[in-house]
Amino acid sequence: MPALFLFVIGCSSSTGFYHSLESDIGAGRYEDAIQSITAHRDAYGDKGSVLYKLDLGLLYHYAGIRDSSSHYLLAAEEEIEDLYTKSVSLAAMSMLLNDTVLPYDGEDFERVLVNVFLALNFAEQGLSDEALVEARKVDLKLRELARQYEGKNRYQEDAFARYLAGALYESGGELNDAFISYVKAYDAYATYATLYGTKTPPFLLNDLVRTARRLSFVDEYKKYRGLGGADTTTAEGLQGSVIVVAYAGRAPIKTEVRPAVSVADSAGIVHTFQIALPKFTPRMRIARAYDVDVHIAGDSVRVVHTQTTVAEDITAIADHSLEDRLALVYLKSGGRALIKLLAAEAAKAKLKERTNSDLVNFLSSLAIDAAIGATERADVRSWRTLPAQIQFARMELAPGSYRVTVSATDHAFRIAAETVTVRPGKVTFFIVDDIR
Repeated sequence: MPALFLFVIGCSSSTGFYHSLESDIGAGRYEDAIQSITAHRDAYGDKGSVLYKLDLGLLYHYAGIRDSSSHYLLAAEEEIEDLYTKSVSLAAMSMLLNDTVLPYDGEDFERVLVNVFLALNFAEQGLSDEALVEARKVDLKLRELARQYEGKNRYQEDAFARYLAGALYESGGELNDAFISYVKAYDAYATYATLYGTKTPPFLLNDLVRTARRLSFVDEYKKYRGLGGADTTTAEGLQGSVIVVAYAGRAPIKTEVRPAVSVADSAGIVHTFQIALPKFTPRMRIARAYDVDVHIAGDSVRVVHTQTTVAEDITAIADHSLEDRLALVYLKSGGRALIKLLAAEAAKAKLKERTNSDLVNFLSSLAIDAAIGATERADVRSWRTLPAQIQFARMELAPGSYRVTVSATDHAFRIAAETVTVRPGKVTFFIVDDIR
């Protein structure tokens, strides 16, 4: 019997490891989760180096240890780029067996989110130039994706990354670039509304009005005022902003589905096999937003209130991004099924030459078909430590010191008041994690 049918991919179960890891994450024990990952490096397998770095990078981000987070995320990005041109031998083996023999290099949206989290790391550290570098990388990656899919993919823009770039440009005094980025974010959110049900943030029109006014763009000022934007300019002087970024819920995970594919042999006989495909399954069951209360320093009564809105629905983006890629997966899986069919038929023909026993031939044929089925597995690896959503809110405030409290609308999460400082014309980022 060909060696192909004797080879079955071993899949070490990491279910127990991830269950323990996600318990720590849900309880906010990020340093325990980090220690668990480093202690169980083998749970990722020899093809999971990128996922190992992505998980560590994001957990350090949640823990507020920005330098370590950036170190691992940049290392993951570098490895992904190295894997872009995969080994020919491994690619050929994946055609014979399944995609789990390949090193994991991330879904399209995962590769983009690396730069989004890096931008947030640098932005919270006040490193605007470095943050803008990451925002520009997002643009380059999305252009490359559109080229690969010949413009047929849906994930061609990242509205949140565009908005981040706008806020960073404005904070750095580059108003023209800020206005352009806000316009691109506004257009991207219109697409987000259609594809993912993500509405345009209500404060984005205010940002467009404000920057158009400061640039003396009269027509654009009137346009965005007419669309509902508010002119928040005050006589007291230039205001600053606090942008609250909240991570909500747990990212979707991949599961395996096994649709049937039919292939005709040279004699015209149709053979039906099951192929294994990945599918994202949501894990955030209850929609929630976050109330943001900003207390004026020295005044326990005066409170400015707002609520977050969805900036990035990672669950929805993951589903659509994978669907865009499934055409290629179907093609590859169908080709793999054909190769296995031909190999199986050849193996069965050789068995018939060796024995005249119908029973032996029947049982051997069953064994061959079972071996084929065992080698067909979907690649269900994914960046599981991502949130289900990124939410945000922006508040324009007079320069000064404030106490900020954030609480979930389902009353299951609340952080104690923390102090932030607002500077004239600058943006202060305030990041909150609720990964449960």
